[in-house]
Amino acid sequence: MSDVEQPVLRPSRRLPSGRAVLGGLLITLAVLGVLLASRLGDNATIRDVVVARTDLAPGTVIEPEHVAQIQLRLAEDVDWVATDPSQVVGSVLLGPVAQLEFLQLSNVAEGLPDAVPSGLAVVSIEVDAGRTPVSLAAGELVSVVATYDSNRELGPETRLIAEEAIVLSYDNGDTEFGGTGDTVLRLGIADGAVASELVMASILADVSVIGVTGAPEVEIPEITS
Repeated sequence: MSDVEQPVLRPSRRLPSGRAVLGGLLITLAVLGVLLASRLGDNATIRDVVVARTDLAPGTVIEPEHVAQIQLRLAEDVDWVATDPSQVVGSVLLGPVAQLEFLQLSNVAEGLPDAVPSGLAVVSIEVDAGRTPVSLAAGELVSVVATYDSNRELGPETRLIAEEAIVLSYDNGDTEFGGTGDTVLRLGIADGAVASELVMASILADVSVIGVTGAPEVEIPEITS
């Protein structure tokens, strides 16, 4: 046996680079495409589809880094998946999406185009359950008005604080917020000044929430007695 010490080869434990991770994603999707193609007949073509790069929670405002566009062989009558990122970027997710899962058009609600890519300011306020719709889902639009009491110089006044804000979540606060019976409304606001005014109004005034998802053209005036 030689007295020369033989080198010892050890496996590298370095984390994969971002390029390697993306390459693995594309390989995985390519394999998935082959499997799908093997189960389809002649009524299938290579098409662009949009998938999630990572797990996405309901209420997420979709930004470009959340999605990837890949090509798969799909039946021509499959029309429920997004085929271009522009169809979903800026929208709000209504339900969870797992990593590599298709972005379904029925699972997104139209958001505010101006909010992307800068994002939305997130405002959480407690509101009286009697002054809000019975139920609100993530992605719906609401307007928020505040009614100030008669101690003000001009008397009672109702002001429109936020117009067509995006609902991110709407939770009952009975157990988590001191048993007040209030609900916690979490909104996405594109304007920082409006976000600040909404927080102040929630402290100084009676806040009412008006659902406007199905009536975006309805004008809500300000009222002063």
